[in-house]
Amino acid sequence: MIKRLLSSVLSRALSLIYVSAMLTALPAMGQESSWFRRNGVCTSLDVAFTAGTTGLGFELSTPVTKWASLRAGMDGIPKFNLPMHFDINTYTDGVVSDNFSKVQEMMYKMTGETIDENVTMNARPNMLNFKLLVDVFPFQNNRHWHFTAGFYLGSSIVGRALNADDETNSLVAMNIYNRFYNRLLHMDPVEDPFFGDIYLTPERYEEMVSYGWMGIHIGDFKDGTPYYMTPAPNGSVSAKAIANRFKPYLGFGYSGACDRQKRLNVGVEAGVLFWGGAPNVIIHDGVNMNKDLINVRGRVGDYLSLMKALVVYPVINFKISYTLK
Repeated sequence: MIKRLLSSVLSRALSLIYVSAMLTALPAMGQESSWFRRNGVCTSLDVAFTAGTTGLGFELSTPVTKWASLRAGMDGIPKFNLPMHFDINTYTDGVVSDNFSKVQEMMYKMTGETIDENVTMNARPNMLNFKLLVDVFPFQNNRHWHFTAGFYLGSSIVGRALNADDETNSLVAMNIYNRFYNRLLHMDPVEDPFFGDIYLTPERYEEMVSYGWMGIHIGDFKDGTPYYMTPAPNGSVSAKAIANRFKPYLGFGYSGACDRQKRLNVGVEAGVLFWGGAPNVIIHDGVNMNKDLINVRGRVGDYLSLMKALVVYPVINFKISYTLK
């Protein structure tokens, strides 16, 4: 039902923009409608380019009454990486141990792969939205100011983070080690061979058990238990920030002409997108960093604190437009 309604709204908005473009050509053909002119409907078409916190975009707008205009367009934030670095730890009973170098050496001998001491993840925005807005001009004698209401519509995933490509071997080796360690904990060193027909001495078995698990200490659960992130089965670590797809918008702006014909305009607009509260940041294992964790470490903690503060998304956009008459 909602999808059909949104589809209908978008279709009608684009149709209106198309009709307005056709109507701008009517005066040149001697077919101008006096009713449209008298009521200020579709008398011109503005083409604009925007830049700001919602990214780079373009817009088309046309008057729908003497005091309001309909505006439609697309905004998107260009893709760029924000690198984050995480230390890999060995731990037993939730407490970090100092056995990483021993595990690193053992895994190199067993697999030929070196587990790096840290993992790099790249976070990047994923903001691409269609927007449909209505500008209201409350001062007929001063049309520089306007108030705006409408919505943005885009993907519910507004950001992603994924390990760097060159970290895959280390992450796969981590998974191999953790599976091996899980088997170690559940084997009988007397009855079960370590590998093939090789058995561990009791002393060697106890030493290897003391190495602990491997993981990345991201933060702590609310009960104080440390949370260690481990790779997904495919050897990757990832997260995604999730907000609402449908984002109502309220704002205001100012614009003015910068040429004698008053066709070339520049403006600025400020407002807020209501995207459903602070985005949820979900790790590949299902942990919600915003709701499940505290004491998140390093730069990730800084990013997370910023996202928690963004209950609404601030919008500041600069615009340059040209009026077709």
